[in-house]
Amino acid sequence: MANDNGLVDEYEKLQKLKGEIETKIDKIKEELIELARNKNTDILFGNNKKCSIKEYYKVIYPEDKSLFVELIKKKGLYDKFSSINYLKLSPAIIRGEIDNEISALTKKEKAFRLSLKDLV
Repeated sequence: MANDNGLVDEYEKLQKLKGEIETKIDKIKEELIELARNKNTDILFGNNKKCSIKEYYKVIYPEDKSLFVELIKKKGLYDKFSSINYLKLSPAIIRGEIDNEISALTKKEKAFRLSLKDLV
């Protein structure tokens, strides 16, 4: 095994801390929303910042989107509202599954993704 100079352990620690922080942020957001509701206001003030709480409508799409997409196509709206799925297109370009004329307009560069796994 290569010596990592403690970097893997530090990365693991920070990833765990990041998760804990994100959980705490979500909890505080919920508490801020509830406090604003109770005070019947949309602005709360801290010592250094103010927090604006705006309610909005979020669209929840059906889990099975086949009928939804079919209706959008039938109504002539598909071209207006569809978009390229880069998460699916990129691997296809890398594997050479896409027409050369299209892939020639792109470039490829190396990048790195890190992941942590428990030791067995």
